Amino acid sequence: MEFLLLILLMPLPIYGVRANDPIAGPWQSKEEARNLECTRLSQAQAHERYPDLVPDLPARGTSGVTDALACTSRFMRYGERPDRDEVILSSLGQTVGEITQIASALGSGELTWHVDAFYPEPAVAAKISVAARTQLAERGHKVSDRVPVLAAGDIAVLGRMPASKAYPLACARYFAQRVLDEQDAFLGLMIIDARETQLHAGLCMRGEWRWLQ
Repeated sequence: MEFLLLILLMPLPIYGVRANDPIAGPWQSKEEARNLECTRLSQAQAHERYPDLVPDLPARGTSGVTDALACTSRFMRYGERPDRDEVILSSLGQTVGEITQIASALGSGELTWHVDAFYPEPAVAAKISVAARTQLAERGHKVSDRVPVLAAGDIAVLGRMPASKAYPLACARYFAQRVLDEQDAFLGLMIIDARETQLHAGLCMRGEWRWLQ
C-alpha cells in the first residue's frame, strides 16, 4: 500500500546539518527505511505539489524549511524483484534524466515526442516509459501517449534481426509508412542483451535512427 511521507528538512543554525532524513531509527527499522523511495524537492517544488503541507518560501533573512523529501513505500520490497529489474529501477531517474537531456538537445523545435520501452517485464517497461515521458514533459516538450506501431509483417522481420539493425530499420519504416512524420520524434529505451543491466536508448527523427546510449 502506498502512502505519502513528506519530510521537511530544517537547517540547524549551528552545525548546518539536515535533520529528519528517513533513516533507520527508533521509529522504523533499517529494512523499513530501505523500502522507501524518496525524491528530494526544493521548498518551492514541494510547496507547488503539496501546498497544504509545505509552506511557501520564507521572507529573505528568516530561517525555515530548506527542502523536503517526498517518500512512498515501494510496491515491491527489496529482494522481491529480479536482480536486473532492481538495478534498472533503482537508478531509473538518473538514467532517464541523462537520456532525455541528450535527446532534447538533438530534437529541438516544435516536435511531438513519442516514447516506448522494450523490456522483457511489462510492468518495468511501463515504469521506464512513464519516467521518460515525465522527464520530457518537464523539459517543456509536447509528449504524446501514442506509441507508433508497425504492420505485423514488419514486426516479424524485425524480430529476426539483431538490435543494431532492427531499430534503425524500424525507424525508417515508421517514416516510410507515415506512422511518424517530420514533426514527430520517437525515443526508444531498451535492453539489448538479456544478460545486461544497462538501459540503452535511441532517437528516431525523419526516418533516421541515432543511438544515444
